[in-house]
Amino acid sequence: MQSQIPLAWKNLTHSWRRLMVAVGGISFAVVLMFMQTGFRNALFDSTVKMVRDIDTDVIMFSKARFSLSAQHRFPIERIHEAASCPSAESVDPLYLENTISLLRADGRQGRPIRVIGFDLNCHLFAADDITAKLDLVHGPNTALIDSRSKPNYHFPLSEIAAGQPATGELAGQQVYFLGTFPMGTDFANEGNVIMSAENFASYFPSRRIGADPLSIVDLGLATARDGVTAEQLRDEILATLGPTTDVYVVTRNEFVNDEIRFWGKSTPIGIIFGIGTAMGFVVGVIICYQIIFTDIADHMPEFATLKAMGYSDRYFTQFVITEAFYLSIFGFVPGLLIAILLFAVVTSQTGLLMVMTLPRATIVFVLTLTMCVLSGIAAMRKLQSADPASLF
Repeated sequence: MQSQIPLAWKNLTHSWRRLMVAVGGISFAVVLMFMQTGFRNALFDSTVKMVRDIDTDVIMFSKARFSLSAQHRFPIERIHEAASCPSAESVDPLYLENTISLLRADGRQGRPIRVIGFDLNCHLFAADDITAKLDLVHGPNTALIDSRSKPNYHFPLSEIAAGQPATGELAGQQVYFLGTFPMGTDFANEGNVIMSAENFASYFPSRRIGADPLSIVDLGLATARDGVTAEQLRDEILATLGPTTDVYVVTRNEFVNDEIRFWGKSTPIGIIFGIGTAMGFVVGVIICYQIIFTDIADHMPEFATLKAMGYSDRYFTQFVITEAFYLSIFGFVPGLLIAILLFAVVTSQTGLLMVMTLPRATIVFVLTLTMCVLSGIAAMRKLQSADPASLF
């Protein structure tokens, strides 16, 4: 009978109003799970966006640096030592500042912004949106500003992108923004600025009191020669520096994975979003359970008739699971569309990278399907334990 008559489908669609209410409840839970996982993934993606934009194979950083946002540096001599490795095509320093780098516009209150400094002739970034603008900022007191920076800085980003320079104050000195680049914010930085290493040294001379501010480095970026893997270059640099070195040497993928692991497991932010996803799942189970249980209760006489005719508990379980599967599909599709819209709104308003990918959507779909099936099984208990005669 189940194979001949789509009973689960007929039972769901006989009242479209009730079906729409059920779909709305499940879609709410789907959107809730999407938003929690979206914020969690945005935390990870936004934090490592700068590293992923860099064209490098191996990254060197101080052993005291526990995350990318931490302010721990190492001597530039390690860069020179690593550059002596035959497998290294180039080894370049990258300078970062996000604490004393206060950016001010039109006499407004200064806000910290992450400043990225490097030798512009090295073209460390692979993105064309960045490399195409570097020729603009070779002059003194010039820089590029992130077009996805938060609006709290009050700079006319669209006008700067159109070629109209803007003037501001960075670390107490005048700065001229001659162009923009897209990078995005994260949970530690509200925006980004790119400038030459020479300008970086003039804005932040206090990085090393009484010495060249460029003599201490935040990240060392090593590129392998053709035919040399990132792992081979990493091992060669480690052998050159020796076991007592004060820097870690890892591949770029290892650096990204370590950074994601730190934010996901060692900070409350990652844990909170994980709990939020679990709560969305629980809310969905409760909503779906109420929907299926109410549907079963409304059709008790029909189920009693089938049970009295000899249909087994296995048949009823298959029926409810099929109905739960349909509900998961009906609830997931609008939830996915709403989540995509909300992702775009959040990205435009905050600069965070909330990206919908097929693997991430698949995970939420599996959670939705599991949520509906578990709810259906739980709602079946009363029916399976009931005597047919008592159901009339």
